[in-house]
Amino acid sequence: MTQNLLTEPILDPQRIIQLIPQKPPFVMVDSLFVYTELTGKTGFLIPIDNILVEDGRFSEAGLIEHMAQSMSLHRGYQGFLSGLDKPKTGFIGAITTLEIKSLPKAGSKLITNVEILKEVMGVTLVVAETLNEKGEVVATSEMKTVTVE
Repeated sequence: MTQNLLTEPILDPQRIIQLIPQKPPFVMVDSLFVYTELTGKTGFLIPIDNILVEDGRFSEAGLIEHMAQSMSLHRGYQGFLSGLDKPKTGFIGAITTLEIKSLPKAGSKLITNVEILKEVMGVTLVVAETLNEKGEVVATSEMKTVTVE
């Protein structure tokens, strides 16, 4: 297994915002625990007033955006390591598979593992698995993200 290149987790919300192109109120990640060349582990404490919370639960759209932003955070840290001043913009190009097993309650913590499977000309195939505080899988996906200059 590749070594974690973080000396300590990144937990400062302002630092996280510097590493992703999204800005409040549309930030769906708040921590980076592990970074390797091809993998990452992120976290998100779902605010009760989050714009993607519906009826006290993080919506399907919220889970998808959280998984995509987990990849974005990985990319942002990669850019930081290579000397970029600001993160590159990206978007979801396609969702190949998606399984949502449950909608987590607002106020709960998510942990998401992302893994890059393939990358060609700015298009990245990534898998993501999101767990709740109990370690139960709440969602999985395989998506293509596109990074633009």
